[in-house]
Amino acid sequence: MNAERTATEQPTPRTGSGHQADEVFQALMTPQRVPATGEEQALLAGAVSLRVRHGDNRLAVWQWGHEGPRVLLVHGWNSRASHLGHYIQTLLAAGYQVLAFDGTGHGESEGGRSNVVDLGQAVLRVVETAGPVEAAIGHSMGSPALLYAFAHGLEVRASIHVAGPSSLRGVLYRTAAMAGLDTEQRDRLITLMEAETGMSVEEMELTRLAQGFRHPALIVHDADDREVPVQESQQLHAAWTGATLHVVSGLGHRRVISDRAVIELGLELLGRYLPISRTVAEEVGS
Repeated sequence: MNAERTATEQPTPRTGSGHQADEVFQALMTPQRVPATGEEQALLAGAVSLRVRHGDNRLAVWQWGHEGPRVLLVHGWNSRASHLGHYIQTLLAAGYQVLAFDGTGHGESEGGRSNVVDLGQAVLRVVETAGPVEAAIGHSMGSPALLYAFAHGLEVRASIHVAGPSSLRGVLYRTAAMAGLDTEQRDRLITLMEAETGMSVEEMELTRLAQGFRHPALIVHDADDREVPVQESQQLHAAWTGATLHVVSGLGHRRVISDRAVIELGLELLGRYLPISRTVAEEVGS
């Protein structure tokens, strides 16, 4: 399965110092759809598909497997559920069920604008409609989307967070710096984000999200990630008493979701807190 091929934290608009916050913000809210490869299409064809209403849009949702604990997968920016194909195949082979979806404006889902809060709300909506999950895995923006969902009532027994940002304010500050915005325009970028999401950016800081840290977690990040700094995962780890941090190298921001060793680390965590019953294991192995 292909890993994500474009920036997944939030896109960095190609702007010069003369561009204003409004232009940068519009680029931030507009994901680029990435088509599924032939291999990914075959993977999706093997799932039970449904559509879930989320606001004014319908989200494409897929379910694989019929027995075993169910694991939710959440992709990152400019990505799609099928980019997490290596996780899907490995989880199924181990005896888990898998639930995944394309966020608003991504993949097969409707809509043209999105943001991390919308993705977190989509997580809640998908689980409300498709049924409960026992674990969750998020890559890049999918990680803080899960943190939002945990803080707003989603309960799981374990979660895995791969290369995710842990501060919305930090994302906006880095975006403003790369776009050449001055302090006034950077502050306007934050104001625009708050108007878009209907909430203060402080609600997406770890001090507020920590109320959802009620279960054990694994955090994985590449030390040389050029899209989301490893410090983001280090900060998440410091705030989450029940989390373990594993820093890798040589995988970058995208190949990390297809690395066998990284995926096996996640399976070890799930095996401790979501063991597969003997009956299910025998059926999978038969």
